[in-house]
Amino acid sequence: MKKVHSLIDKVYKRSNLEMAWNKVRQNKGAGGIDKQSIADYKENEEENLTKLMVELRDKKYTPLPVKRVYIEKRGNAKEKRPLGIPTIQDRVCQQALKSRLEPIMEPYFNECSYGYRSGKSPHDAMRNIWKNIQDGDEWIVDADLKDYFGSVNHELLVELIARKISDGRVLELIRSMLQAGYVEEGKLFPTEKGTPQGGVISPLFSNIYLTPFDNVMTKRGYRLIRFADDWVVTCKTEKEAQDALREARNILQKLGLNLHPGKTRITHIKWGFEFLGYKVKQGKGHTLSASKRKSKSNPKNLYAIPKGKSVQRFKDEIRKRTKRRIPLTMKEVIDEINPVIRGWANYYKKAHVRGLYNQLDRWIVRRLWSHQYKRWRNCGWRKYPNKRLYQEFGLVNMVGMIPSLQGSSESDYEKAECGKTACSV
Repeated sequence: MKKVHSLIDKVYKRSNLEMAWNKVRQNKGAGGIDKQSIADYKENEEENLTKLMVELRDKKYTPLPVKRVYIEKRGNAKEKRPLGIPTIQDRVCQQALKSRLEPIMEPYFNECSYGYRSGKSPHDAMRNIWKNIQDGDEWIVDADLKDYFGSVNHELLVELIARKISDGRVLELIRSMLQAGYVEEGKLFPTEKGTPQGGVISPLFSNIYLTPFDNVMTKRGYRLIRFADDWVVTCKTEKEAQDALREARNILQKLGLNLHPGKTRITHIKWGFEFLGYKVKQGKGHTLSASKRKSKSNPKNLYAIPKGKSVQRFKDEIRKRTKRRIPLTMKEVIDEINPVIRGWANYYKKAHVRGLYNQLDRWIVRRLWSHQYKRWRNCGWRKYPNKRLYQEFGLVNMVGMIPSLQGSSESDYEKAECGKTACSV
């Protein structure tokens, strides 16, 4: 097995650091425990990058602890999850390392892994699941890892990287990042295991650490689809699903990982499952004969729609940006909400959303009238009819983003008709 022997000099190469800094700057984000912001770092950009280059070259670089904050868990506002925020300088270093490490590790990743990889996306993962189900995989292992980012074994992760890279200085740099610790409420805590959520390089570490799991499961014939620490296995029978879950649990335990007992289950498509923000389920009309089916491309009458919690988060964000007390003109408020609408609608536009998007379009218009006139029924439609909102002010129309309404060519996953069940959300 060919290994990379010299890598550290490519990490601290000036052009690589500059590229890393540009990516960090574009991604924005808050500063770490040193309270230095992106703007602060930019003021002394040349000095900061030179300092980082010299410290990496002379073996004097030591990452600072990350600042730990807690954010709401998606779908459960009562639960919090920890987020580690590195300093800007450490973020630049992580990005510089990632840009050199990723091309080396990428060829060894399994095709079943879709998360944070060039040329792969959540939609690719969903298409694969859709195809497997249409091919007869009606039983689903719907799994969730318990505290994945807090459970990663540092030495095992470094060992997996060392199988491809023998540069001791790079391995020590990775160790120092993993063991930097975190600061919470002014106190320093060590990190004996885990990788901080929020670190630039954490998604890459996630793919490296879970590749042995991918390889063993696929080698044993299981149809695994994984996106970072989120994964499902599609199976033809309930017994196969039970076997897959048992073997997955055993493999993960060897990696020091555990399945969440309350969020891991075996389900059938008639009951549905959720993955990557989608709910996938079999519609009630699946018993129709082939001659009576409306959609030949969707023989199992599947539908995929946004999760209810995802729809609620989207509406909450629109509400926040269209509060009546915010003193903005109609043009300004539309410019404020358009990126939110466009991003969310783009993500789900190839699912069964025609009815849902129509409802949301009308709801957004009412929110805009309400913002301007305090009550949406108060003649807002006279001064700001739909035609004016969409054409003059450029409001994003969600229904107009659906590919099937634009005459585009689509896959079976994208062509399946929006049935009554799918549009009832």
